[in-house]
Amino acid sequence: MVDIVLRGGEIINGEGHPAVSGDVVVDGGIIVSTSSQSTTEANLEFDVQGKIVCPGFIDIHSHSDFSLMADRRNEGAIRQGITTLVTGNCGHGPAPLHNLDLAKRNTIGFSESWGVDFSWTSFNEYLEALLSPGLSVNVAPLIPHGSVRLAAMGHSTAEASSSDLENMKSMVQEAMCAGAIGLSSGLEYSPGMYADEDELTALASVAAKYSGIYASHIRNRGELFEDAVEEAINICRRSDLPGQLSHLAPRPYAPEGAFESVLKTVNLAREVEGMRLGIDTFPDVWGPGMVVALLPPWVYEGDRSEVLKRLADPQTIENCRDHFYHPTNYLLRLGGLEMFYLSSSIAHPELVGKNFIEIGEAFGCDPVEGIFKLVLADGADFYNVMLRHIFATSDDLDLLLSEPYCSVESDGVVTATDGALSNFTMNRSSFCYTIRFLDEYVFKREMFSLEEAIRKMTSLPADSAGLSKRGRVAPGMAADLVVLDPDKLSDKSTDDEPRAYPSGIEIVIVNGRLVLNNGQRTENLPGRLATQ
Repeated sequence: MVDIVLRGGEIINGEGHPAVSGDVVVDGGIIVSTSSQSTTEANLEFDVQGKIVCPGFIDIHSHSDFSLMADRRNEGAIRQGITTLVTGNCGHGPAPLHNLDLAKRNTIGFSESWGVDFSWTSFNEYLEALLSPGLSVNVAPLIPHGSVRLAAMGHSTAEASSSDLENMKSMVQEAMCAGAIGLSSGLEYSPGMYADEDELTALASVAAKYSGIYASHIRNRGELFEDAVEEAINICRRSDLPGQLSHLAPRPYAPEGAFESVLKTVNLAREVEGMRLGIDTFPDVWGPGMVVALLPPWVYEGDRSEVLKRLADPQTIENCRDHFYHPTNYLLRLGGLEMFYLSSSIAHPELVGKNFIEIGEAFGCDPVEGIFKLVLADGADFYNVMLRHIFATSDDLDLLLSEPYCSVESDGVVTATDGALSNFTMNRSSFCYTIRFLDEYVFKREMFSLEEAIRKMTSLPADSAGLSKRGRVAPGMAADLVVLDPDKLSDKSTDDEPRAYPSGIEIVIVNGRLVLNNGQRTENLPGRLATQ
């Protein structure tokens, strides 16, 4: 007798092949068979005729490093069929750490209100704290370059010395040995923006020795879009490792023709040089960001107590006015402050959904001062006051998604509509990007077949992240499975009201154990390192 049999479903194996009717047999956490009709008896049997059985979705670009620990049910992932998360993206994350305060500031989705203690220093200790109490989902962690640089150099803007570089390389090696799948960078953010190509190549080369990848939020998606992509590809070329170019849409102010040139460059590297390069995006023209990213980096760099003093100082506001009136900031160049909408604030939830002109009016001050009042109100959690902004035009998003090697991801955190995480929203994709992608791009717009859309969320990100046992429904693969009811699939979230789970996800299995049964959560926490 085996553990589970899913009988009579339409099996979409994750590789883009047409669906076939059959039974999926699971035992010991592994898919045993996918026969047309199995007579094997199981402890749990489900009649899934008329339903779709597919691999669990893999979110290749997540910022859930810390939020997973605040609520181990991981509702925002499981309820949209996500069974594996690639964390540590954009150079952000909670480990390794040397300065506790700086590490907290560099962790997207960290909140003191959640009561989770940073009880680690090394990457290995962080993974132990993350995984040992149990999770509902698997994790494939990247090493955040920003955290490595902060641990070695603090907020120094200087070029890394030889001793700094050796220190950082040792941290990357330790993290790769602990189970990391590669290195990530966030080169529009502090401190990643201070690293040069040689520093990043040296660290990526360490990851390459352990068959890792290099995932990059590149340096510029505006006027220097092409140069930034060339830099990222060159780091992969020099380090001899696969690359993943994160949310690779051009800023709306990028030069005409730059995006087509970038895609041509990536395709030539793939097809002519044989490089393993992936790209990804979330399926939304709106993107998430930190409100402090609207400010000059010197305002929010350093010890959080010092940052709070600067935020409260009227002179800081005056010193920043030219920054807003003559913007060079990559976000402010998108348009006026009426173009940015608050998406999360613990101190001022009543302002969520308002733009920053309206927020200034609510505070009875001008918009620039309003931004300072808003982030200061959340105190030590100032880095996680979140906004949404225009990420890409609809045409550019469609072009990006149409690339066969473009994975679909969230750029979000795993959150929940209740419990500790209910006070934090990063973006709409944190609740429902998988079903929104199927609903809009398959059923409504018919841009992709269902099989191809599922491939973009399963085997493609698995291959790009180097997860050889995930992303496919096939014998010998890890039993991460989702059962969908195509007649009930619906995205319940909206841009204005993102906090809603989708419908149509009936069964979710992680490592052969049931975590969602007929839409109801179980108590199982079978998540592990996705490389295992």
